[in-house]
Amino acid sequence: MGIRAAAGWLADRGIQSPTLKRWHVEISLATVDVPAPVNYDDRVDTRFHIDIYSEEWGFFFAHRGKASWIRITDIPFVHGRDDFRLLAQTPALPDIGALLRTLETTHQLQFHRKFALVRTNVAGAESAVRRWVESL
Repeated sequence: MGIRAAAGWLADRGIQSPTLKRWHVEISLATVDVPAPVNYDDRVDTRFHIDIYSEEWGFFFAHRGKASWIRITDIPFVHGRDDFRLLAQTPALPDIGALLRTLETTHQLQFHRKFALVRTNVAGAESAVRRWVESL
């Protein structure tokens, strides 16, 4: 589930499958009008992360001192905590934008996609990742 979803996500972006055995794409969104900072405090900051790795993918949401971190390998599971009860709402990776928009509506906030922090070890992938993030 996680491996296939990650590989499919790369292919859907037109990104060549890396020769790296362990590749990653980490996307961090914040609600501030500046690039999402690398460092944050989940007790006070609002964040949404999408992490895609060669062997799994997952997402993280923090807001008002609560957080949910869901990872998907063979099955979705809670990594640490799930204060927002997002495990039951875990979408397929291609549908993560719907969850993001639902969280924005429910919590009356806006993640600034154009200021996403993108970290990856996949050569040449950043522009395709940014286009995808802005489409969410």
